[in-house]
Formats: sequence, C-alpha cells, structure tokens
Amino acid sequence: MKNFRIAFRILLLSGFIIFILGSCRKDHFMVPPPPKVSKPTATLEASFVSTAPDKVSSAYWKTADYLKVDLQNVSTGFLFGDGLLNMTGLFGGINSFSGKDSGLVLKAAYDNDNIYILAEWYDSKINISDASWLWNGSVDVLKLSESNAGWTSQRNNDKLSFAFEIDNASSAFGSFSSVGCQASCHNIGVASSMNPTNGKVDIWNWTLAHSFPIGYAHDMIADQNGLVNDAGQQMFTRNNIGTTDRSGPEFEWDGTSQNITLPNGQEGILDPGFFLMNKTPFTGNIEHGDSLYHREILNQPGHCASCHGENGEGATEGAVNIISLNKKNRTTLIDNMNNAADMTNYWQPFTASEKNDIVAYLRGLAGVPGYIVTMPDGSSADIQAVSNVTPVDVKNAMLPSTNQHTKYQVMIIRKLNTNNVDDVQFEAVSGNTYQFGVAIMDNDSRNHVGSILETLTFK
Repeated sequence: MKNFRIAFRILLLSGFIIFILGSCRKDHFMVPPPPKVSKPTATLEASFVSTAPDKVSSAYWKTADYLKVDLQNVSTGFLFGDGLLNMTGLFGGINSFSGKDSGLVLKAAYDNDNIYILAEWYDSKINISDASWLWNGSVDVLKLSESNAGWTSQRNNDKLSFAFEIDNASSAFGSFSSVGCQASCHNIGVASSMNPTNGKVDIWNWTLAHSFPIGYAHDMIADQNGLVNDAGQQMFTRNNIGTTDRSGPEFEWDGTSQNITLPNGQEGILDPGFFLMNKTPFTGNIEHGDSLYHREILNQPGHCASCHGENGEGATEGAVNIISLNKKNRTTLIDNMNNAADMTNYWQPFTASEKNDIVAYLRGLAGVPGYIVTMPDGSSADIQAVSNVTPVDVKNAMLPSTNQHTKYQVMIIRKLNTNNVDDVQFEAVSGNTYQFGVAIMDNDSRNHVGSILETLTFK
C-alpha cells in the first residue's frame, strides 16, 4: 500500500510538471526564425562573412540582399578611330543591348581581408574578341565612309566596370559625391576622356576577352594625366606589327598548349581560337595569298574561292572564315591540306612559300587575336575576378548558331586595403559608405549603360 501511495504521488507530480511546461511553452521555447531570403536594398550592402564566398555558386549569394541598379544611358553615340570597325554594340544605348532586359543586380560581402562584389545581368550572347585582325573584313554600317580594305581591327567583347573615388575627385560637372563617375569621365564630350580636374578615381574593368582567361580584372586610375594603368605588369598587350589599327598582327599561336594557373589555384588552358599567349611571328605575304586564293587560271593551282566562297564564307565546300581555324597552328593547317586528296590539283602544286601566303590569308579571314594576354603583377594584380563563363561557352561562341547565352555572373575580389596609392582603400567599419559608379557593355568599350552614382555600405 505504501508503494502504491509513492507511485501515485510521482504520477501526480509528473502530470503537474507536464502541465506547467505545456502552459509556458509559448513564452519560454524559441520558435525557429524563418529562412533568410534575398531582398532589395537602397544601397549595395556588404555583410561580414566568416567563410569567403569566393565562387559565384557560393551559398552566401543565394540569400544575400541585392541592389537592383536602375540602368541609364551613360555613354552613347560614340565611334572608334580609324581602322576599328564593328565594335560599338551599344551605340544606340539600352535599346541596342542584346539582352531584352539586361538588368543589373549587385550583391556584396566582406571578411577580414577582402571585399567581394557579385554582378549579375542578362545578355543573350557572349562577345569574346577584342580588336581582332581581319583582312578585308566586314563593312561597318556606322562608318560607311571608312574603307574596310586590307587589315582592320574588328569585334569587341562584353565588360563590367566600377569607378570608386580615391580622393576628392571633381570635374566641371561637380564632385564625385554628387555626380559619381561623371567627376572622372565624359566631362569633355569625348567618351574616352577620363581625367578629373582634381583628385583621383579607381577604375576596375572586367573584360571577357582579357579577364576571363586569366582570372583578373584590369586595375586603372583616372587623374589629371588621364586614364592610366596601375603600376606593374599589365594583363594584356596589343598584338600589332605597327602603330595603327590597320597595321596587322605581329604574332599568331605557336601551337603549344596555353596552360595557365589562375589566381585561385585552378588550372586552365586558353583556347587559341580567341586567346593568344604562346606566340610565334605572323608570317606570309597576305596580299599574295589573297590573289592565290582567288586565282582561276586553267592548269594552275588555286580556285579556292569557287569552292569556299569569295570571302571564305563557304560554297560547295565548307567555310574557312571561321574562328575555329585559329585552333590549328600553321604547320598543322598546311599538313592537313597536303594530305587532303580532293585538293591535289588545287593545292599540291603550290610552293612552300605560296602555301604559307595562303595560310596568312586564311588567318586574316578567321581573325587573328588582337591582344596577347599576360599574367599581371604589382598593383595591376590587385583585383581577382571569377565568372560563370565556361570553356563550353567559349567553344559555342565560335558559331552564331551555338552562341546562346543567358546571364552573366561576375565576381570581383579585392583586398580591403592594398596599401597602394593608385587604389581606393576600404575601412570595413559598420556604417561606412563609399560612392561608386557602375557600367556594363555589350560588344563595346566606348558606349555603355549603368549608373553614375551608387553607394556601398558596410554592415
């Protein structure tokens, strides 16, 4: 009986405890917070992170708050100088953009060392060349009075640009804090003029033709001397034999694999269809090669145009004015044609020198890369850049039928404090703000759309 009473008391006590806990559940037990979702913000807010979001696919970016940039025509109606044709895809501004609604969304983060800025915008195809060398290339409908004969520099690429004030920049339009990047550019009515009356502006340029293959963005400074490169080795040099944009290429691909180690440690191989790093002198008399390609004299070699088209566009045989022609070095091209049975009467009688001249002409039809990419160092190597562009995208860009692109995702990574006089320095203290301008370019580098003044806020 005693044991029964003890058990009964324990049962009553247990029930009382359960009742008390149940009645207090609402007040004393935490309800899990709802999952984080992205929301728009008035400024570009950089939140502190303990794990670096150093990939465009990093989890942080999926829920980070974002700034939706109100895109405006910042620079329109400008053309390039002599010899630079078909390079102004944004001549007409926003309505010329190849994405119906390009949009531009920015997200940001920072850790103890770096700031991370992710930009996302829509563009229906990728443009990945920059001033490629073309022989008798396409006519530019915006420059009909300019000859396209001989060597010209054609094609452009897609770009993203930021402008941050370094110190007290101003122009006739006003101060950077009031007019943003207009304090450094467009102040003389010429799009390429970037020279504030006072102060300095830090310019960051991500370009598909140069940044994508090596993983860096171009770091520059605009001051009273104009727009100049930061100190150190630059990330590209012009591939030209002379001093004009009609002088022709100095180099072509030498046939060796263009292996490269990106700043994030990953290994890559540069596609010679677009990118030139391992180079050899461009040889051959292209004028003579042009005449041999079009020669139609009985019992003499040639007759190439009758099968491959007047400009290599293809006829009864395949096109030879395609970018993929650059994926074969000169020796391989000649060997392939030497071993082609159906070309015996047209090709074999040529001398070695004549064959070299025709290959020079074929290179001119395909387009020789206009720049040589190099790994930067010093202050020029301050800005790392990663994107969602893949080698498959590059391969598909060789033909219009396969160049079906949707959205760019480009991330800029830079130290908060580089200790370089040609860079803006960030003090990552909650509440600190920095004004900047931002622009995107579609097959252009002179005309662009964007916003002249936005604000970066550290949280």
